Order: sequence, then C-alpha cells, then structure tokens
Amino acid sequence: MTSADLNQQISKELHELRHATDNRSQERSWILAQLDNDKLEKEVLTLSVVALHILSALTKEDLTGIELATKLSVTRGGVTRAVQNLIKYQFLTTYQSESDKKKIFYHLTVKGRKVATIHDKMHKIMDIRLGQIFDKYNEQEKSIILSFLSDFNLTEAGLFDSE
Repeated sequence: MTSADLNQQISKELHELRHATDNRSQERSWILAQLDNDKLEKEVLTLSVVALHILSALTKEDLTGIELATKLSVTRGGVTRAVQNLIKYQFLTTYQSESDKKKIFYHLTVKGRKVATIHDKMHKIMDIRLGQIFDKYNEQEKSIILSFLSDFNLTEAGLFDSE
C-alpha cells in the first residue's frame, strides 16, 4: 500500500471516529436495548451525555452541583441544565444539608439508579474492548499512535481558522 493510500485510509478511519463520537447513537441504542420499559426508553432519549454521567457519579454518594461539575470536568451551567431534566423525569431528587441550608444535594431515585447501572455496565464493556485493542500494539506503536492523535486533535481544532 502506498503512502497516499495509507493517508486516505487513515483519513477515512478518523472521519468514522469523529462521526461515532459526535453521534453517540451506538451508546444510546445499547442503553435503550437494556431497558425493559418503553416509557423509560422515551425518557432516556431526553438525557444528554452529561446527564448520564451525573447519574453514574451519584451511584456512590450524593453530591452538590459544584461537586458534580468538578468531578465530571464540566461547567456548573452544564450540570444545572442536565440536573433540571433529570429531576423533571424523576431520575433525581434534591435535599438540603442540615448544617448548611445553602447546599443542595442530588440523590438518585430507583429509576435513576437503574439507568446509571446500565450506563456503567456499558462503560465497563467499552473498557474491556478498548483493552483488547490496546493489547494488539507494542509500546512503540502506541507511542506513535498517541503522537499522531495528539497532532490530529491540535490540527483539527485549527482546521477552520481563517488565515
């Protein structure tokens, strides 16, 4: 295979990767397939990726919006928008701290815990599959792949900058 052919194949693979990560349809389809409740499926379709990660973050302990934003590396506004939807569909409830009435904690409902469990299971499967892919390459190959993807991400961020 020529260098031009390799470049074309790599570009095609990267396009597929961008499409898959932007769309997230496979993840959502997998989660929906695990549910046994049509009403719950409709509600899950309204949830953002941030909302799903909020559910997962709350499986171990109740957290405040600021704690969620920090833990998930998202803005407080992003957490607020996602939480509003989660409360609307009764995936979460709220309560105030007895010692500090300013602090509002988020708590999973039974329905929220069910979706969080399915979401976590999906991530465990994804981690296993990624591990299987990583095992195919030696350290030098992984270093080259990482270097390429880092360069690609930096380049892609500036692809549409006007000169």
